[in-house]
Amino acid sequence: MSSETEVPRPEQLDEDDLLLANALQTAPRATWSELEKVLGQDAVTLARRWERLSGKGLAWVTPALGPGLLYRTCRAFVEIHCEPGSAAQVSAELSRHPHVLTLQHVAGAYDLFAIAFTPDFASMSDYLLTSLPQQEGVVRVRSHLVTRNFRTGSQWRLGVLNQRQERSLLRTGPEPPGAEATAYSTWERELIVALSKDGRLRYTDIATELGVTPRTVQRRLNRLLGNRDLLLRCDVARPLAGWPTGALLWLNVPDERLEEAGRTLGAFPETRSCAALSGANNLLVTVTLHSVDALHDWAVQLRRALPYAEIADRSVVLRQDKLCGHLLDVWGRSRGVVPLDIWRPSGLSR
Repeated sequence: MSSETEVPRPEQLDEDDLLLANALQTAPRATWSELEKVLGQDAVTLARRWERLSGKGLAWVTPALGPGLLYRTCRAFVEIHCEPGSAAQVSAELSRHPHVLTLQHVAGAYDLFAIAFTPDFASMSDYLLTSLPQQEGVVRVRSHLVTRNFRTGSQWRLGVLNQRQERSLLRTGPEPPGAEATAYSTWERELIVALSKDGRLRYTDIATELGVTPRTVQRRLNRLLGNRDLLLRCDVARPLAGWPTGALLWLNVPDERLEEAGRTLGAFPETRSCAALSGANNLLVTVTLHSVDALHDWAVQLRRALPYAEIADRSVVLRQDKLCGHLLDVWGRSRGVVPLDIWRPSGLSR
């Protein structure tokens, strides 16, 4: 039987594919007519192109927690050490957990890197102390609680749009939020779970699923997006878009320079995420790279920009099995989704 790694390499995404994906990174729910005005391609062609990209798992739109919900939840970066030869099986099992939003195989001192979310500190403690260590094949878990976000993966861009196009698309954002309170409620959870399947799902389809009116869905979604409690992001099969790998760099930065360092690294185009952590290595930056060789040059760039920062450890991403809820194949294509439901109980039973 052929192994997964023997799957023939698919074709790279072409320039028009990348242009459309970049446009949807900027305005994930823009209408085809709005995109037609900016990209100079007719709406029908754009809709068909997106149907092909999303149907083949080459690109997709998915929800992500925005600043408002991030600070009402708990987030941790987790290093997972596995029994020899068990990393693939452990990853397959953990990928089914809704609390593990992102999961990567890495070359370094540990086997897997995970980003975990729970609704509060108590449930995160239970997940890290009980659920994860009890997973078959897991030898040791080392966790780092996130204390501040300087950049998230939702902000990373392909860089294909010109400035005029990007400015035009930014004007197609959600309506400003109303005056209603935005405390967490059941409808927030239901709406996020529904959008996990397809972030461009029509209001009417979401309304049918949730048993409300399309106008109610539109109003609630606009409120979440307008308040930045929720973000929508367009992801692509990065190995087929010219970004085949990435790396994680753990930094030790003087506390009084942490804010400066985080904002500086967050502005680098290769940076996907940058966050302050609770441990001695108090800053983690994840980058997307055109090649493994590029890591050295990027590290040199980092040291020049932040001479006071010590690179305590670095790991190269070998393969990504899960990205913001989407299950990926060896070429980074989406092959399914685990709904973004971090409010579920965090035990191993599913």
